[in-house]
Amino acid sequence: MNEKIEYQPPVTVNAGQIQFVEACHPPLVAGDYTAGMSQAIKESEDAAVPWNSDPYISELAFSVDAPRFTLSPADIHSVYPPVNATGSFDNALPHVVFTRRTLPWERTLDGMPPEFGKPFPAWMGLLLLTEDELRDQSTGKIREAVSLPILSQFKDSLLIPHPPKDALAPLVPDLGQNGPGDTKDKKFRSEKWAKEKWRYEKKKDDKDKKGTAEEDKSCLAIDLPAELFKAISPRYEDLPYLAHVRQIDTGNKEILGNNDRGWFSLVIGNRMPRANQRHFAFLVSLEGWQDRLAENWKFGTGQNVRLAILGSWSFTCAGSNDFKAHMDLLNFDLKNPLEPDDRKQLPDSWLHLPHAPYNDNNLQGAEDIVNAAYSRGYTAFNHYMRQGEKTVSWYRGPLVPLNYDKPAQVQMLVTCADELLRYDPDYGLFDVTYAAAWQLGRLLALQNQSFALALNRARKVLRARAEWLMQRSELKARYKELDVQDEKFIEDSLMEKIADGAGDDLISAVPK
Repeated sequence: MNEKIEYQPPVTVNAGQIQFVEACHPPLVAGDYTAGMSQAIKESEDAAVPWNSDPYISELAFSVDAPRFTLSPADIHSVYPPVNATGSFDNALPHVVFTRRTLPWERTLDGMPPEFGKPFPAWMGLLLLTEDELRDQSTGKIREAVSLPILSQFKDSLLIPHPPKDALAPLVPDLGQNGPGDTKDKKFRSEKWAKEKWRYEKKKDDKDKKGTAEEDKSCLAIDLPAELFKAISPRYEDLPYLAHVRQIDTGNKEILGNNDRGWFSLVIGNRMPRANQRHFAFLVSLEGWQDRLAENWKFGTGQNVRLAILGSWSFTCAGSNDFKAHMDLLNFDLKNPLEPDDRKQLPDSWLHLPHAPYNDNNLQGAEDIVNAAYSRGYTAFNHYMRQGEKTVSWYRGPLVPLNYDKPAQVQMLVTCADELLRYDPDYGLFDVTYAAAWQLGRLLALQNQSFALALNRARKVLRARAEWLMQRSELKARYKELDVQDEKFIEDSLMEKIADGAGDDLISAVPK
């Protein structure tokens, strides 16, 4: 390589700023490499004849590895929509955030080495399916990812399928395992696969052994109808727009061990979620699928495709089930409050647990007590006391779905969360609401670095002021013991004399 590569440190962004980068290609993608060295010794740079007739030549073969069929959980920073979440997600594309900014480009789709300085798309993609799309129409069950060997000649595997008799074999990634083809890229992939297949191949004599490294040669895979895959998968031309890198300000944020100055890579799905439906997101490897991401790709009737799953999660898009919609349900005229009977006609804000009707005027039964608490936004949690005892206590968040008149009182200084525990002697239960709020506020304050530093400075100033007042009080006591009439301190008397003109007399007395 004769190209000159200059290192440029990552750009630091300020708070509230974000920097987008189209892609972050690694210096070397996964593959086998050879580094060569040739040295010729000359008397001078202009000399035509070197001292040694044969130059010194040396070579070093090495390999660069990268994830392929599985991903470490530490590689994924977060996903959106959140796992098993319910909300209004129909206005955002699902995406996966990775802790390593080069991860989506550490391999190539076709296995060919990329051209220097020429961009190439990510080797992974995000597929989004609804629950109905993922359901097998013949059995009525939802298709699930299963653990399969990556390569096996003796049973069904990711790269060599063994379908039942009279069944159509699913299409698998074309990594060169089927031998050389009639094109240059297929021949290259075949030769490359012949060198690296030993990493995934299972031998016949140890296929039943356990407790060996063979157990690591498996991955999650899922079979989808080819017609469905073509309908939901991105096209090859779309892949450059479905992955990018961004740098954010990580100040006052938990970066989960990511020390790369706020750099994250993202892979984005190409479909929007549908309202009022459950969805499944699959992060899949697209390596070996480059020819099947075209619009003119043809497949057989009843054909399936087999994909390697790198990660998956599910979520539910519930239309208006978001925070803003719930707040709008509470937005009524406070100047003309509704009567209790009319208030019940308003849509439920869902800011409390479901509860059955109860007698609000005579709470005697256990069910009435529980339902009354649920209606006021309370819920019951297991409570482990500091002494080791176990009980159940009430807790509610700050968004109470009713008018709560708090009596005016002077709040005394609180030194620990236990001082804010409330005990109800009628029912023998604690209310930990304010204790939890105090503890949460304390943790949030300590997490804020600027606030913690300001708090420490204020404590130092207050401590210094308290010490100074204590010293003055002690000196006053000493003056009183000595029966000194003038209780002014020496410093105060000196400052008064300087103000009365003694300073000018001192300056004039100094020889010039």
